[in-house]
Amino acid sequence: MERDRFIKPLRTIGAAATSLPAREFSPAEKERWRSVILGIYQKMRAKRRPYEIQCGDVCLTVLPNVYAPKFFTDSEWFAHQLPAIVGTGSLLEIGTGTGIIAIFCARNGAHVVATDINPDAVKNARINAARHHLNISVREGNLYEPIEPDEKFGFIFWAHPFNNWETPVQDMLLRSGMDYHYEGLKGYIAGAKKHLDHNGKLLLGTGDSADLKTIASLAKENGYSLKLLRETATSLEEEGNNMIKYLLYEFAPH
Repeated sequence: MERDRFIKPLRTIGAAATSLPAREFSPAEKERWRSVILGIYQKMRAKRRPYEIQCGDVCLTVLPNVYAPKFFTDSEWFAHQLPAIVGTGSLLEIGTGTGIIAIFCARNGAHVVATDINPDAVKNARINAARHHLNISVREGNLYEPIEPDEKFGFIFWAHPFNNWETPVQDMLLRSGMDYHYEGLKGYIAGAKKHLDHNGKLLLGTGDSADLKTIASLAKENGYSLKLLRETATSLEEEGNNMIKYLLYEFAPH
């Protein structure tokens, strides 16, 4: 999938999120959307052996049981957006998966630390970082658990699981897309200040299918407002007909 596959961002950097572009799903539409998502995960899970994917000029190895840019289009889009925002600063990426976003940022000169709760993803991201001769520290653990108390970053980013799920999710692959009562997201927002530099920025990759009203509420509870930095409209999966709008937010302190 080439970079120009995506529609250009519809808003410029720094646009205020005066209204949230959340979808208003009817119960039937929500059920259908979730069925589509779970169907894509089934295709992902069917990959029983490591395989290769091409993202622009970057070739990546994907291990079984790891969230793969081959199936959902969000990771590659965020990977193309983050380097211009992070520049040569320091980045902590939560939920790195294959490492695609961390790799794009590190290639652009950023100092990157990446974490993932999925041990297969940690192994996968380390393989890809080594493959591209990048000094990315990839650590296993939930959210900030692998981060030392005194470690601070200029940017923290998570392309979080969009789906605010009503039942606990134990399956590691599904946890990349489903977050029980947004417990993970709550921890991500609440724990960030301890690991941000002075004037550091907390970022979030999400989509218009996410529970954006809850996200805005969580931001407010933690002393932030949402600032939209980038957005694009594209297909949910390669060669698919289901459309989604991807959104990249900054949590701006009040």
